[in-house]
Amino acid sequence: MRNLHRLIYHSRFSPSFPKTVEDQDHEIRLIIQSSIRNNRLTSLTGMLLVRGDQFLQVLEGPSEAVKVTYGRILADRRHMAAKLLSEGRAEARLFSDWNMCAHRLSRADDAILATLDRGTKPDLSNLNAHSAITLLKAVRDVQASTLARQTA
Repeated sequence: MRNLHRLIYHSRFSPSFPKTVEDQDHEIRLIIQSSIRNNRLTSLTGMLLVRGDQFLQVLEGPSEAVKVTYGRILADRRHMAAKLLSEGRAEARLFSDWNMCAHRLSRADDAILATLDRGTKPDLSNLNAHSAITLLKAVRDVQASTLARQTA
């Protein structure tokens, strides 16, 4: 795809986001269901990571579709303090098999984050563009491996 675009951003839950993990997980499922429907129509792929009260997401696809989707995210009452980590042309999709996937990082994942963030307190907002894409690809690979084992 000649017009392939990739965008990575970080944001936090807004004060109106549900407070309990159970309610948050329900809200995240709603986000993913809507994203899958919309992304299929616009040829977008990507992944959404959730840690504590933070989102880290990569979107990839046609430039205009990525920009419109990011604009919708910025206007979404569930997000606040969005920070663009990376945006631009991409040579190939890194998440071609994912219309959208969500993964909630656990405390066990803190060691991965600490390594990527050079030992500082694990916080998705501290990630630079390179560390963010490294983390997203690692989660993608673990999820793909897990799914392959489940279907074998």
